[in-house]
Amino acid sequence: MKLSMKTTKLKNKLRQRSGAAIVEFAMVCVMFFTMLFGIFEYARFIFVLHMMNNAARDAVRYAAVKTNGGNMPNDPNTVLTEAQLQTLVLSGVDPNKNVIGPGLMGFQKNINNFSVNTFTVDPTGLDQTTPVINPLMYSGAQAPWNSATFNQPIAVRISGTYSPIASGLLFLPTNMPFQVTVMMNSEAN
Repeated sequence: MKLSMKTTKLKNKLRQRSGAAIVEFAMVCVMFFTMLFGIFEYARFIFVLHMMNNAARDAVRYAAVKTNGGNMPNDPNTVLTEAQLQTLVLSGVDPNKNVIGPGLMGFQKNINNFSVNTFTVDPTGLDQTTPVINPLMYSGAQAPWNSATFNQPIAVRISGTYSPIASGLLFLPTNMPFQVTVMMNSEAN
């Protein structure tokens, strides 16, 4: 009789404990999955930002080498346009169908208000304590990047607004504006 009372009391305690375990599991799961989705979203943002940096770097390098047209054998001696550089940023392919880099590999779809701007850099901004990369202006208009002289800096700026997938769930802002600027000196061939 005593043994049966002890087992009954033990079973009652286990039943009470199993209800608490389900509640604890639910609370821990909510926190765990929120943190997991936050890690995924942050990693996705860093990946998109990395792709933007690489695409801008490829484009500015190509623009610095091709400032005044081609310099390789069988390379047409035509000046690149802004549209051709934007195609290079998006696809990684130059006007001659040569693969320069991976481009954005379709990740521009993750960016709202996506824009690419290529410009000759105003050297006065570079002399400041914290360098500022701004376009060089002539008579109130932006100087064309393909008129840069030898060793004059050229920049490619990619800007847009990143939209997280799970912003409401993770208490993130619905839009995060960003800007990537890469600068190199013109080789003015």
